Amino acid sequence: MICEQEIHPDLPRIDVDTGGAEVPLRDAKFPRPFHIGLQYSSPARGAWTIAHSPMLIPGCHEIYVCCACCLQGVVLSAEEIPGGSDRFSMVTVTNENVLKGNLEQMMIDGVSDIVDELDPKPSCVECFTSCIQHFLHIDLKIVYRRLKERYPDIDFIDGYMIPTLQRKYTPDQLGRRQLMRAVRKMPERKAVNFIVNYFPVDPDAELVKMFREGGFDVLDFAACSTYEEYKAMGASCANVYFHENSEAAAKDLNKRLGQTMFYAPYSWSMDEIGRQLVRASEEFDLPLPDIENLRSRAETALAGLKRAIGAMPVAIDYTATPRPLSLARLLLTHGIRVYAVYCDAYSQEEQGDFEFLREHFPDLKMRAALHFKRRLLPRTDNEKLGGVLAVGQKAAYFTGTDRFVNVIENGGLHGFSGIVKMAERMKEAAACPKDAAPLIQVKALGCVG
Repeated sequence: MICEQEIHPDLPRIDVDTGGAEVPLRDAKFPRPFHIGLQYSSPARGAWTIAHSPMLIPGCHEIYVCCACCLQGVVLSAEEIPGGSDRFSMVTVTNENVLKGNLEQMMIDGVSDIVDELDPKPSCVECFTSCIQHFLHIDLKIVYRRLKERYPDIDFIDGYMIPTLQRKYTPDQLGRRQLMRAVRKMPERKAVNFIVNYFPVDPDAELVKMFREGGFDVLDFAACSTYEEYKAMGASCANVYFHENSEAAAKDLNKRLGQTMFYAPYSWSMDEIGRQLVRASEEFDLPLPDIENLRSRAETALAGLKRAIGAMPVAIDYTATPRPLSLARLLLTHGIRVYAVYCDAYSQEEQGDFEFLREHFPDLKMRAALHFKRRLLPRTDNEKLGGVLAVGQKAAYFTGTDRFVNVIENGGLHGFSGIVKMAERMKEAAACPKDAAPLIQVKALGCVG
């Protein structure tokens, strides 16, 4: 999305009061410091969407059974993925289908026509229904029963694009849960799954090393290269999840397959990371690494970052990490000058970080990323402050900087090693400017179709 100012640079900049889109932390309310009504979507597009995440299942073909207006966004998202259009199909719901009341048969026939034309046949098909079918109470049990009868060698997943029908789960939570629905119970072996992350967990992460040294096979959802690897996750004894929105998937697998749940959040707190490792060691009988030594390495890396960037101001956004306040707290308490955090609402898990920062760093700017005023506010922090280091694409866009860490959802970084590598990436970003525009406009950073 390009604003008129970018198309016509001679137009005068409209000065807009930041009220409602920015607030000092001392005055912010938790967990929602902003009222988000009319929303602005910035050109920073690296976050994953409902059209991208099914691409992580090898051999999966997406079929959206939706109205034309709903299909516009997802088809463009799929088209922007290399090879994505080959794994994406549509069945359009029309007024005639609604009036005739044949939504079930229309979906069965439409999906069948698509599957019949695919060569080779997919291992898995995730069919997405939209709000209108659910408003009209489509009988999905009949639909999927008939499809499975016709194509017994294909696994069908019921996907949902129903943002107006948020009840128990948000769209992201529900979407992550459904990505594991084709995993079925298999004879158990000594293995653990990492779910439902969009990037493989860094193999240098302490938790990964602990499981492997303890004799466990590690099956990472985001690293599956074949459909057989994906299905093999049904033989694991436990599921480790890192994003709180993956909890619904872990609970579903626990209920369906009896697999243990273990939460190891993307925290930037060294104390919390240490407790995670101790808990994992006790629960899975794993060798415990030298936590004090690991902590010392992280402290050294942060000290090195401070020496490298000095007083350079830092901005963080929520797409870079699910815990932006945790990262801000880590950096600020190690002398790094974080001055702004772009996030529209905060997880309940960050309330402790919120209260700590409000007491010790009350001038920290809380900035909305979706508020409509972001469309008009000048993006000149980099110029005004003499250079900004951004962590995340939206922070880079809104501050106008060319020094940024291009990362989405932690990018697989975890634990003490994650802190060390984030410090290294921040040093590199500060020292090596890059052209932001062609990088941040690519949808779903890292998705290759």
